[in-house]
Amino acid sequence: MIFFRLFAKRGLRAAAIVLLSFAVFAFGHFMTPRGPDAFARVVLDLGDALSRPGVPEYMANVVKEGDVQEVYLNGNTLYYTLYRTHKNIGALLDYYEELYQGEKRPMASDAAKAHVLGQIKDPAQRAETKEKLARTEAIMNKRFIRFEGESWGGFSTIVTGREAEGDYQKDLINRFRTFKKTGKITDLGDPKMVVAFADPSQGDVQYFNVWPDGDFDFRNVRPDGDQDAQGYDIHDIARPFGSQRLITFGQDHGRASYEILLYRGQGTLGEVQEHFAQSMIEDGWVPSRTFEEARHRMDDPEPSLLFQKGPREAYIAMERRWGDDFVTSTVIVSSRTNQAE
Repeated sequence: MIFFRLFAKRGLRAAAIVLLSFAVFAFGHFMTPRGPDAFARVVLDLGDALSRPGVPEYMANVVKEGDVQEVYLNGNTLYYTLYRTHKNIGALLDYYEELYQGEKRPMASDAAKAHVLGQIKDPAQRAETKEKLARTEAIMNKRFIRFEGESWGGFSTIVTGREAEGDYQKDLINRFRTFKKTGKITDLGDPKMVVAFADPSQGDVQYFNVWPDGDFDFRNVRPDGDQDAQGYDIHDIARPFGSQRLITFGQDHGRASYEILLYRGQGTLGEVQEHFAQSMIEDGWVPSRTFEEARHRMDDPEPSLLFQKGPREAYIAMERRWGDDFVTSTVIVSSRTNQAE
């Protein structure tokens, strides 16, 4: 759960929260246990880029408590609201767990279980089967995913409205089968996602409720093989040659808006940084001298660049993990109609 800590390092950013919330839901409900793939590593790189000290603070848009915010993610729409509480994170997650736990139901009657076990003659195999039945029943009755760390926490579940019915598990299995064909999250039911962070500056906890649009297609979230994920490129920012677009994220706050794009491709940090340094100038962007002077005063500055073009500013961070031949480029473009406000 490295990315939870990365997102919590500095000021909370809406993009990080929404992507993280969706990651809680996705990894918890759809990802089979396996080593981190390219997309998972890119999520980590995004968290790293958004938590760096070089990111201009004004790029972190202030979100009004309780207001519904709309965001774009890889051809889909998500919504979220921000709230605050004086409950600690554990107590907050306990509340959601109690709210959505529901009634525990056996996967079969005691008589049916006894009949199955009675057919097994070997005592060791019978004991193993009994344990597997108990574990399976526990999994089927666990209707939520919960993560919790020192200063963060996450919770997600799927509400179908049929939790009290006797064939709830069978209905959920059928929903997953439909979902695998359509990719529509609403075919599963009503997803509920919550991510909470301790906020030492205010002495309380911020928590975000996140939910997808009714037409949200989960197949668009991850790229298909080496193809670009759904989304778009910014017309005057040239992507690194041969790179793959993995995330397109955007939000409009009225007087301020921002876009975040992530690319991943082969090369060295120096080559990718040189690409952006040259191509951005060719496309009319002006490097920030103040930003470069500040970087030179840092002991070990991360590879990053800052440019301006009219009311827009573009911050670009690059990351290459040890032992990896690929570089992840995070492009954040912020636009304000009135910088003084």
